[in-house]
Amino acid sequence: MTEAVHIGKAAKLAGVSVDTIRFYQKLGLIKSASRSAGGYRLFVGEQICELKFVRHAQELGFSLTEVKELLALRQKHHACSDVQSMLKHKLADVLEKIKGLERLQAELAGALRKLQSRAALKTGNSA
Repeated sequence: MTEAVHIGKAAKLAGVSVDTIRFYQKLGLIKSASRSAGGYRLFVGEQICELKFVRHAQELGFSLTEVKELLALRQKHHACSDVQSMLKHKLADVLEKIKGLERLQAELAGALRKLQSRAALKTGNSA
């Protein structure tokens, strides 16, 4: 995309709201947009890609602070080891969440089995 688009079109292309774009700009996650003669924000392809990156990273569970760090690493071409370290920490967090969810799943399944067996006993006793 070589032509600049207004904020509404940028939001649609990136899959975020206009307010989200303004918020991301305020936090410094994406570069400030240039302005049209009428004062409207104009976004180019690079900024749309950044918006998509931020949205996708958040979907994957990265906080906005972590996203900002990833963007900085990406823009400054840091060593792969820096990025790997950050991703390893995030992976460890995700694995811990999965373990917690598996424990919760087992507890809920056990509670459900108990309730079902009690219901079956009551149904069997009242017949």
